[in-house]
Amino acid sequence: MKEKRGPTDFDKLKNFVISNFPNEKASEETRKTFLEKCAVTNRVPTFTILCMLLAMESLMVFIYLIVTYFLKWARFYPQYIYLYLSMIFICLYFFIRFRSTGNSARKLMRLELIMLSIIGVWSAVFSACDVINGFSSYLFIQLMMIHSLLFKVEPVKHCIINILSFSVYAILILVSHLNLTITFAELVNPFFMMAAACIVLLLNFQTKFKVYIDQELINEQNKKLEFYANNDYLTKTPNRKSIIEYLDGMLLSHNKCLACIMIDIDNFKQYNDTYGHIMGDTCLTDIAAAMEGYVLSRDGKVGRYGGEEFLIVFSELEENDVESLAEGLIRIVNAQNIEFSASPVSNAVTISGGIYLKRKTESMDHKTLIALADRELYRAKKEGKNRISIYRKDFVCTVSPMLSVPEDS
Repeated sequence: MKEKRGPTDFDKLKNFVISNFPNEKASEETRKTFLEKCAVTNRVPTFTILCMLLAMESLMVFIYLIVTYFLKWARFYPQYIYLYLSMIFICLYFFIRFRSTGNSARKLMRLELIMLSIIGVWSAVFSACDVINGFSSYLFIQLMMIHSLLFKVEPVKHCIINILSFSVYAILILVSHLNLTITFAELVNPFFMMAAACIVLLLNFQTKFKVYIDQELINEQNKKLEFYANNDYLTKTPNRKSIIEYLDGMLLSHNKCLACIMIDIDNFKQYNDTYGHIMGDTCLTDIAAAMEGYVLSRDGKVGRYGGEEFLIVFSELEENDVESLAEGLIRIVNAQNIEFSASPVSNAVTISGGIYLKRKTESMDHKTLIALADRELYRAKKEGKNRISIYRKDFVCTVSPMLSVPEDS
């Protein structure tokens, strides 16, 4: 019989995403974040369309004036000059507004919707003028399809903008009393193009949104993989690889005084035998959290070296700070008051440790440094546990919560 496998971390994360994004729709917060990112990325199509319209309308004003000046018989339509000039001013206005808005996603989103609305209505009026004057016009359709493909804004609002633009166009055509054939032809084609544009923008938005959700899922999984590659799964502190890499970095790139501390939980096997491995895991987690908080507040770094052993690294410590630091580590663990009735040391879980203080002038690799700290750890164990033994070339001393007495080396 095939063994059933439990869900992996990726499966759990995917189920969480699906449960929160029914029918592949993300939560409102995720959708909002996606739209805010889109508002920033819409800058490129925004400036492209504005530049295109500004260049085109400026050229048309020039050509129109030249033609009417040299060709006196040419028919003059003043409404086109007004439309050309109005679009030039609209483009310049939005250029200034987009430049002054910066990267504020909310302001950009609002400004983009206003711009699309104005350009949509303007192109509808322009195309209607073309039809009324007997020309064929595709500007309204072209601009509608272009911004439906390029812009990623709220799809419902975008559809409303397209419908509004078409409504303006249709009203102008209907009130112009054109013959039925022209009216029908000039309304049906833009209507179907407007419907196609709405379908395109909806599909485009959903496709981009799904890609965004999938990418967020991958990014989240990558963050978890990166975290567990450098941190211990149980205690969430840096793992052996991470703490040794940190120590190597300090040894290679900093000519500093380093304190390397090996910590071991006293009689931890006996604790597991007495209370079980689940309680043992809880004990490890609580002690790791207590030590990490203490160490990080003093600009050090702690990592789980293996089993019930932890490696702590401090830099630029003064020699007289070493003993108070050792006392603090013991005191912070004793303050947890984790019950351990079978302990030969006390009625609570305790730790022992060894410190090697490397001076600036000394040169050594991490293996030597850890080995020296580990030797002092065994000295602390031998001398009664619940204490930290400190080794330096000039002296060796043992630190307990109540006593700090230098001994002869």
